[in-house]
Amino acid sequence: MPQIVPSILENTKDKFLDTMSRELKLPGVERLQVDFGDGEFVPNNILPVTEIDPLNPAFQWEAHLMCRQPMEFLDYQICGFKTIIVHYEAYRLPTQLKIALQQIKAQGMEPGICLKIETPVEVLQEFAQDVRHFQLMSINPGFQGTPFLEESYGRIAKLRKICPNAIIEVDGGVNETNIKKVASAGADLLIAGSVITKVPDMAAAWGKLNMEMNRN
Repeated sequence: MPQIVPSILENTKDKFLDTMSRELKLPGVERLQVDFGDGEFVPNNILPVTEIDPLNPAFQWEAHLMCRQPMEFLDYQICGFKTIIVHYEAYRLPTQLKIALQQIKAQGMEPGICLKIETPVEVLQEFAQDVRHFQLMSINPGFQGTPFLEESYGRIAKLRKICPNAIIEVDGGVNETNIKKVASAGADLLIAGSVITKVPDMAAAWGKLNMEMNRN
C-alpha cells in the first residue's frame, strides 16, 4: 500500500520545530523526511542537522541530503535518522557514491539514492545489489511549491521494471490532483511538502491527499 510521507524543509530551528510538531499530529503518520541543503548542490541553505535536537524514535525518519559529495553521516545517526538519501549527481564518480553508501550502512542506517529529473533511471541498475531505496525527484530540487513534472510518471514506471522489488519514493509537486496517478505508476512512498505545509489547514490538506490516493 503506498504511503504518504510529510516532509520538512526549513531554514531556522523555530520554523523546523513548528512544522515538525504539526506534522507529527497528522493521523496515520509513520514516516517523515527532512531536507538538507548546502547552498552549493542546491541554491538555498537549509537548517543543518547539528541544530536539530534528537528526533522522536516512535517515527521513521529519513534525511534527504541535497549536498555536494557528503561523506560524513554520524551527526544524522546521532540525531535519530534511520534512512539517509544521497544524490547520484552529488558525486563525481560512482565509486565515491558506493563508498558513501557503505559508510551509511556501517553506521546502522539504510542508504538511499536520489535522482534529479534529468538523470536516466537506468544508472541505478549498477546499485541495485547495494541499495533497495530509490527516490526520484519530480521537480528540480531545493525548493517546495514548484509544479510536478509530467515525465515523472514514465520514469517511475521504468524504474519499477528495472528494480521490481525496490522501495520507490517520489519527491516534488505531489498533490490531490496527481497523487493517485503517481501511486499507480509504481511509487511506494509519496512526499507531501508544500501541499500540506504552505496551506492554512494542514490537517484538512492531509486528509484530502489520503482520500484521493485511496479513492477507487
